[in-house]
Formats: sequence, structure tokens, C-alpha cells
Amino acid sequence: MSLLLEHLALSLENLYNGAPWIDVTFQEHLSRIDAQQAVKSFGESNNTWEIVNHVIFWHQRVQRYMHNEAPEQDGDLPDFYMPENHGEENWEATKHRLAHSFELMAATIRKFPEKELFDTFPGTEHRAIYYIQGLAEHDAYHLGQIVLLHKYA
Repeated sequence: MSLLLEHLALSLENLYNGAPWIDVTFQEHLSRIDAQQAVKSFGESNNTWEIVNHVIFWHQRVQRYMHNEAPEQDGDLPDFYMPENHGEENWEATKHRLAHSFELMAATIRKFPEKELFDTFPGTEHRAIYYIQGLAEHDAYHLGQIVLLHKYA
């Protein structure tokens, strides 16, 4: 495995439950948010639950690009999905899906052929590295939103 692919996978793992440069992780922060807090929003913003589902949505989409599969498939949850059941058990299941999403994404990155990192994904305008590196940026951005929502909503 290449050092670059390992670095990209580790960047995601650190954001979930490691030691990222931003010094906050999804796991650590979401462990302090219950279902009632997860549905609160600030003004017109998305709530934490919707943001978590958005992160999962994009992990799934990039994995499918990496496997040359259709990005959207029957049975997929929509982007920024908010379930009708706002109960604690469902919130715990969503957090579990997020953990699994990070694990699967990191494993997929580690297995990706390095020689294809600068190839354009079929059906997109961007190279593989754009999406793979972009996930860490995207996830860090949304983690910041979650931190602020939890603090102010």
C-alpha cells in the first residue's frame, strides 16, 4: 500500500476516533449528543442527525465511484435524510452506521490502486484524489457544524 493512500485513510480514521489536527472527533463529540439534541437546529440549518446522514451519504457515494458503480441505487437514503422516528434507539443506530461508514471508507481507500488516483471517475468531472482527499475536508467541515450546533442550538 502506498504512503499516500495510508495517509488518506488515516486522515478519515482520525476524524472519526483518532487524533486529528483539529483536536475533535465525531465519536467523541457525538457520544455526548442524545436523540433530542440531534434534532435541534439553529435557524435554517440542518440538524446534527441530518448532517450525520449527509456524511454517510457521501462516504457511500465515493465508495461507489471507487468501485465503478452507480452512485445512487434503489433503497438508498436521500442526502440529509431525517427519519420519522427520532427515538434514542434510532439515533444510536445512525451513529453505528456512521462508525461503519468510516471503517468501510478507510478500508476501501487502502485497497484502491494508487495508479488510479489521478484518473477521472467515470460519470464525474473529477479525479479520484479529488473525492478521496475531499472526504477528509468535507467531514471536518461538517464536524465543525455539529460542534457549533451542539453548543448553540
